[in-house]
Amino acid sequence: MPRWQPVTLAGVYLDDPLRTLIGSRDSLTARLSRLVAAPVTVSVHHQGAGRARRDELAALGLPAGQRVWRREVTLEANGEVLVAARSVMALEACPPWMARLGTRALGHQLFARSARAPQKAIVRRSRLEMRHAAPGFLSLPAMWGRRSLFTLAAGRPPLLVQEYFVHERFRRR
Repeated sequence: MPRWQPVTLAGVYLDDPLRTLIGSRDSLTARLSRLVAAPVTVSVHHQGAGRARRDELAALGLPAGQRVWRREVTLEANGEVLVAARSVMALEACPPWMARLGTRALGHQLFARSARAPQKAIVRRSRLEMRHAAPGFLSLPAMWGRRSLFTLAAGRPPLLVQEYFVHERFRRR
């Protein structure tokens, strides 16, 4: 399986709008909505306790076999899937509000928390990494994806967010 690499190294050969989306550090849902000029909705495919992949456990600094809180969703507009997203966090570290997200976009919640108290820097995001691989759910084919770690509060384990750009408009021609 291809390895994750920093966007600054890997993204040089991507076409717009994919380069812009992969490199953006703000709300992906908001950007997608502007790009397709339509509301973006969230379809939840899994949310709750589950297993993580080895690369996810390594990114989170968790031992092999540890159970995690896992959320798998698709971001959709006009009846089409644009992005498949998979978020993973140590099960015991999952705050109650995340378990109740339902069809609300995780990114909106993360950025809203940070905006409410910017002086406290509640939410911090690591550098972005990318790779060409399958999202790992819904039997979707390999596509370009990005990931980053979010720290929700000082001293708390991070949240790993991975987003795969699965719509044909993001495929290299």
